[in-house]
Amino acid sequence: MEMHMKIYLLAVVLPTLLGAGVRFFCRKFSQAWLITLSAALLTFAAWVIAQNPSVRGSEVYGLRTIWLMWFAIGSSLVGLLTFRKK
Repeated sequence: MEMHMKIYLLAVVLPTLLGAGVRFFCRKFSQAWLITLSAALLTFAAWVIAQNPSVRGSEVYGLRTIWLMWFAIGSSLVGLLTFRKK
């Protein structure tokens, strides 16, 4: 059970917190949305690469896609929570 918690922590929780933290600390800048956009574009690029990996059987491509996806989700959540209409 402890191993499952570590895997969940490394695959979901840490990338989400990292994405949320980066977006939270950059929220003062008017172009902070570029962090979320770049994370989403990197996620798409990683997903395309993971569909046809150069090294068959390697899990790194899928893990990179999952990490970037959760990074983008964390960044998006902070962006939505801190959104202010002017």
